[in-house]
Parts: sequence; structure tokens; C-alpha cells
Amino acid sequence: MEEITGRISTLEGKVSEHDRIFDMIREEIRGLRGYIDGRISDTNARIDDLNVKLGDFKLDMCKKIDATNARIDDTNKRIEEMDIRLNGRMEEMDKRLSGKMEEMNKRLSGKMEEMDIRLNGRMDSNFKWILGIQIAMWITIISAILLH
Repeated sequence: MEEITGRISTLEGKVSEHDRIFDMIREEIRGLRGYIDGRISDTNARIDDLNVKLGDFKLDMCKKIDATNARIDDTNKRIEEMDIRLNGRMEEMDKRLSGKMEEMNKRLSGKMEEMDIRLNGRMDSNFKWILGIQIAMWITIISAILLH
């Protein structure tokens, strides 16, 4: 029986040693859980902070994009206004030039008609002189032939 008692006490010693080892392992696991939970919480906090910063960045970028779009719209309006003004000025200049060109055409056509009349008059006069000289020449030639 002593032998059984000795074995039981040995077993009890081994069991208590195992219990002590399991307790140590449990404590180590609890410590690791706490550490991991802390790291997870820290990571979640960082993620939340980054999400807030990302939201702020998106909001800031949207405001900048809206401001840029407003400037582009303003520039487009100014360009359209300048285009309208330039088209108006070009139409005005076109009207003025058309009027001046019509006036010049009238003056030139009047002068051309006047020059045409003058040239026709001179040509008629020259033709008559040449015709008169030729008739006189032929009369002289024919009378010289006939009188000889």
C-alpha cells in the first residue's frame, strides 16, 4: 500500500506540476490575448483615424474641384461674352466696309464710264482723221494716174 501511496503521491506531484505548467501557459495566453487585443485596438484606431483623414481629404478635394469648375465656368462665360462682342464688332466693320466698297464701286464705275466716253470720242476723232487722210491720198494717187 505504501507503494500505491507513493505512486499516488508521485502522480499527484506530476499532476500538480502539469497544473502549474497549464496555469503558466494560460497566463501566457492571457498576456498574448491582451497584447493582441491592444494591437488590434491600436490598428482599428489608426484605421479610423485614416478614414477620417481620407474623408477630410475627399471633402477638401471636392471643394477644390468645385472651385476649379466655378472658375472654368466663369472663364467660359467671359470667353462667350468676348466672342459675342467680337462678332458684333466684326459685323459692324463688315457693314462699314461693305458701304465703303459700294461707294468706291459706284465712283469707279462712274469714272470708268467717263473714261470710256472720252476714249470712244478720241478713237472716233482719230478714225475720222485717218480716213480723211487716206481718202485724200487715194484721190491724189488716182488723179495723178488719170492725168498722166
